[in-house]
Amino acid sequence: MMNDQPYKIIGLTGPIASGKDSVAKILQKQGAAVIDADQVAHTLYNPQTPVWREIVKAFGSKILMRGGKINRQKLAKIVFSDEKKLLQLNGIVHPRLREAIIESCKLLVVSSKLIVINAAVLSEIGLVDYVDEVWVVMASKEKRLKRLLKKGSSKTSAQKRISSQMPQKEYLAMADRVIRNDGSSKSLRKAIMN
Repeated sequence: MMNDQPYKIIGLTGPIASGKDSVAKILQKQGAAVIDADQVAHTLYNPQTPVWREIVKAFGSKILMRGGKINRQKLAKIVFSDEKKLLQLNGIVHPRLREAIIESCKLLVVSSKLIVINAAVLSEIGLVDYVDEVWVVMASKEKRLKRLLKKGSSKTSAQKRISSQMPQKEYLAMADRVIRNDGSSKSLRKAIMN
């Protein structure tokens, strides 16, 4: 999209627990500016923001912790067990997340030649056409499940999260580059640098 510009924007995506964060860290060490969509989304969830108000209106005060913060685990349990509620939450968050990420990019292009948007939901928030290249990180379902279990998810919760995402073939269809991440961190670094 912006090939005549002195900078490049990579959309880094892939299914949950495929290793996007590991790839982002490696690219960051190489000098890239990284925008983490999850971190940006967390700021949108802050108490009394417009997104916070809409989420509380849609899902009720039962999702709030003391002090007014959204209990993300409680909200996740609700939306990952009901597709309509997940779509409702995405309808609230995704448009504002897209805006916030684009604003961050505009600020970073002044100082960075390579910007990486690390977003599992790159396609869902409408950023595929915004970036210059889409890099998809892939790992087997078994490997991803193991990683989620290692992080403390229950098997049922991990499987729900995996199945709530778009199929691997849809990730691959938008890929300009595919990075396999079933091996060691050394082999991952080698795959990125090639």
